Amino acid sequence: MFGSRWIFLAIFFFSFLIGQDCSEYEIELWDECFSVDSTLEIDLTGENISGQIPSSIGSLTNLVSLNLSANNLSGPIPPEIGDLVDLNYLYLQNNNLSGPIPPEIGNLTDLIGLKLYSNHLTGGIPVELGSLDSLQDLSLYLNNLTGEIPSELGSLTKLERLYLFRNELSGSIPSEIGSMSSLTHLFLHGNQLSGSIPSEIGNLTNLHSLYLYENALTGVIPSSFMNLSNLSYLWIYDNQLTGEIPCNICEMSVEMDNISYVKITDNQFCPPYPDCVINNIGTQDTTGCASIPKRQFYLYDKCYIIEDTDSLNFANSGLSGPIPNEIGELVNLKYLFLYGNDFSGAIPSEIWNLDSLSHLYLYDNDLSGPIPSEIQNLTNLTHLFLQNNQFNGELPLELNALIDLEYLYLNDNHFSGYMDSDICDLGIDWSNSLYFDLSNNYFCDPYPLCMDGQIGYQDTTNCASALSIIEEIPEKFALYDAYPNPFNPTVTIEYYLPEGSLLDVSIFDLSGRIVRNLFHGNREQGFGSMRWDGKDEMGRPIGAGAYLYSVRTENWSHTKKFVLLK
Repeated sequence: MFGSRWIFLAIFFFSFLIGQDCSEYEIELWDECFSVDSTLEIDLTGENISGQIPSSIGSLTNLVSLNLSANNLSGPIPPEIGDLVDLNYLYLQNNNLSGPIPPEIGNLTDLIGLKLYSNHLTGGIPVELGSLDSLQDLSLYLNNLTGEIPSELGSLTKLERLYLFRNELSGSIPSEIGSMSSLTHLFLHGNQLSGSIPSEIGNLTNLHSLYLYENALTGVIPSSFMNLSNLSYLWIYDNQLTGEIPCNICEMSVEMDNISYVKITDNQFCPPYPDCVINNIGTQDTTGCASIPKRQFYLYDKCYIIEDTDSLNFANSGLSGPIPNEIGELVNLKYLFLYGNDFSGAIPSEIWNLDSLSHLYLYDNDLSGPIPSEIQNLTNLTHLFLQNNQFNGELPLELNALIDLEYLYLNDNHFSGYMDSDICDLGIDWSNSLYFDLSNNYFCDPYPLCMDGQIGYQDTTNCASALSIIEEIPEKFALYDAYPNPFNPTVTIEYYLPEGSLLDVSIFDLSGRIVRNLFHGNREQGFGSMRWDGKDEMGRPIGAGAYLYSVRTENWSHTKKFVLLK
């Protein structure tokens, strides 16, 4: 009897040492039994547990929170974690876990917080994490993760904190990050990221802290940073960022002159620096600044970002002198309103390079000179308002290339000569005087048929010297001497039709090969004129020399010679 008692006690003591057996409805984890059906939360923070996370943990399918942080766990994260589909929080930070992040975590679509930081995890960030559309906190920092930041993370529209710093991530920052509309903290520093900062980051209007320092980022600071109205911390130092710092950065809410909040040193930013950062600029490598295109400029004490400015309005501002050439640097300009000032001189040639321009309002100034042929570059122009200035000369043939033009106001200037009939092919409703006004100039008759009765007053005093038509109206078909002859760059061809007819006007070389067909269509009885710009059917300038111009109708034809100079 005595011996049996000691055997029982020995068995009990041994069971105590090794732990009690769990039931068939439980699993044992770190010497504890957890019910498969009823365990909702496991919190073993800082319990000094070690070893690997067992795959059997995937059996706890009702688990909503698993916190094993601040222990000595090692080995890989078991893929069976992906079976815990009700999990809201997965905290495995501050351990010695290694290996890749299992893509099966992407199955945990109810996950709100995922913290795996301060481990030894390797491999890439699984694209499957982009499926965690309830996630608010993704903390993967202080690991050995490699590869690119998956663009799929842009789907995490509820994410507030993205901490990927102190890894070995490479490649560019995906533009899709700009879709994380709830993001308040974006920490990507201490990696090997390259490429430019995507402008889409400017969409993150809730962003409070942006840490991109200690990478290899290049390019400029996006002007879209101006949209980050809640930003308090901007740390972008120790990169290879270039160009000018946007001058409107001083309008941001962040304290740009406080090094505790803004760190921009150790880049390649080019002067001049905005006043708000002048004391915080630190060391900058400006070696390549001479070759970097200008990004911004000041005009009338206001700073303009070239790439972002599509409208410029200085109407009725009391300005005088010539129009600044710098306006031509606003390559994305669509609307230019300079009317109601005292601008003088010619329109700067740089304006004719603004091929996105749709509205050009220069009226009520003191501008002068002719409209150059380069106006043909403004192929998107719909509104041209030049009235009440001192412009002169003939309208260039190239004006007819503006096929989208809807409004043309040239009244109260000194324009002269003859208008080409092709002007009628513009998009203007010539039957409605609300869309055009060419009155109070020096245009000569005959006028294009589309303007019949709507040309307004014209001073034709000098038209007789310009027109080589005989004083009496001829009785039959007539072709007159072209003028000027020789010519460069344009020549005017004049004719008279005694009756309405099908008309063909063409240019030939001396061998009889056609160079350019100027017109083919019906014309009414009377005097007519056309101009040629010395270009062939493809719009290419032709060589100097003698050429023939021929005017033919159904009943008459005549050919004459003129000379093109270069």
